[in-house]
Amino acid sequence: MKELQGRVAVITGAGSGIGAALAHACSEAGMSVVLSDVEPAALDGVADEIRGRAGNVETLVLDVRDPAALEALAERAYAAYGACHLLVNNAGVIVFKPAAKLTLADWDWVLSVNLHGVIHGIAAFVPRMRAQPGEAHIVNTASINGLISMGGSGLAAYAASKFAVVAIAESLRVELERDQIGVSVVCPGGVATRITQSERNRPAEFRDGSEPKPLPDMAAAVDELGRSERILSPGEVAGRILDAVRANELYVITHPDYLDEVRERHRAIEAAFERAISRA
Repeated sequence: MKELQGRVAVITGAGSGIGAALAHACSEAGMSVVLSDVEPAALDGVADEIRGRAGNVETLVLDVRDPAALEALAERAYAAYGACHLLVNNAGVIVFKPAAKLTLADWDWVLSVNLHGVIHGIAAFVPRMRAQPGEAHIVNTASINGLISMGGSGLAAYAASKFAVVAIAESLRVELERDQIGVSVVCPGGVATRITQSERNRPAEFRDGSEPKPLPDMAAAVDELGRSERILSPGEVAGRILDAVRANELYVITHPDYLDEVRERHRAIEAAFERAISRA
């Protein structure tokens, strides 16, 4: 979808981080934006900034875990602007805890937001996007942890959800090509967002007293993982996403220094196939 001017973008998790930066970038590209987030004040702040630059914006406070809320978001977008040309399933949370110590509450919360939130967005918007004329595009926000699991990092639940998001994007890409709907999946490394403080939004129903303490920022999270990488700004990632939308790229990679680890994983899988061939 090369032309963004005059189009409509719908973005979940738009109150901060990549979602907020993308809302600004889409508006600056001449798009009307429909934004949602679970935090009302943060969402209002982003919307006010866009309106202050004479941008067209609609908002809806919602939790992506609720499929009815995504239906309401779709109804809001189509009532206000008559279309959704760019859907960004961006809302996400993270839990830093070893796999063996994850509780069912941890698993349920992470999967309900990161995976089911994407599913709910697709269910609400794809039928409508298929019925409208012209090109459109879907962006799912995954993670580099959707391509490599980084075992022992305390990110098992997060990685599981993001591997699933990548798989959904790969499948949708093939299925929607005939409808002129492109699909991209964003797989960033460290970005200066508030995702390390996800616990602030954990609902009471997913609290069991074992919740980990939030990390102050992404730099601290990267340090905790024993890595050394450049922490990107959300604006840098938003620009890369729109480049990918215009070029209809499937994978949006922001941290190329993970290439060796991706290759190592693929080599291990290929080696397993070679062993299977030799035993056949």
